[in-house]
Amino acid sequence: MSFVKKLPWASLMLLLVTYGAFGWLLYAWTISWKVWLLMTAIALLTALALTAPFELMRICLGTLLKSDTTAFISIILGSFAAVILLRWFPFFARFLILLSAASLARLDIQLAGFSGLQAFLILAIFSLSGLSLGLLTHQQLVIHHLST
Repeated sequence: MSFVKKLPWASLMLLLVTYGAFGWLLYAWTISWKVWLLMTAIALLTALALTAPFELMRICLGTLLKSDTTAFISIILGSFAAVILLRWFPFFARFLILLSAASLARLDIQLAGFSGLQAFLILAIFSLSGLSLGLLTHQQLVIHHLST
């Protein structure tokens, strides 16, 4: 019971509602299972990236900048990614909102004293639950609306 009491409910509910709203919008855009699978993977990768140790991230980024050639290629790819992000800014803004809600939840989970694995599981469960709730809610309301 202390595990449940220790959870930062305000930020987790914000994460749930944010992913729920995104799931609602995503269902309105497309019902392709490939897109939903991609968004599920992105939600899990976001949770993983937020709970990964910073030492591991430093090692990965450090290897990209070891030589001049890899640094140049990294800069070119980063510039290309920046152009793509600016071109698709409305979608990227939605992703930033998801990332912000997940970051807030991660900080609150860290302050509550949970381990990295527990933090990942909590973030993943609430993110995927919100995405699923948005899908199911939109689907049920559309079906209910069409049947009446």
